[in-house]
Amino acid sequence: MTDREKVIKQLEECLSASCRGFRACPYSDDDWDAVREALALLKEQEVRELTMDEWREWKNNPKRNPICELWEHDTSPMWVLNPNTIHEPALLMGKLKLFTAKPTFEQCKAVKWE
Repeated sequence: MTDREKVIKQLEECLSASCRGFRACPYSDDDWDAVREALALLKEQEVRELTMDEWREWKNNPKRNPICELWEHDTSPMWVLNPNTIHEPALLMGKLKLFTAKPTFEQCKAVKWE
């Protein structure tokens, strides 16, 4: 489990009803909104597959961040910044996947291919 996953798990536990009444909890009632916001920011940064709409938006954005591409039967994702290097037919056929960040080896092996 990565550090980010540990922090997300701890924040989710803090937001659970069972934790809120716990005496040793370091958060006051005023802090819960900040905890929710921190949790949302961390989850936004998790590696996930791009949807086709997100791909089109990324492709048309001149100020794009790098994404990772992963080919079927491969476990070596590659960073991409230039949308012209993406093989769109392979993407449309489900032979190529795009991710918001670099997936781990385990995440690459767990990808569902059509």
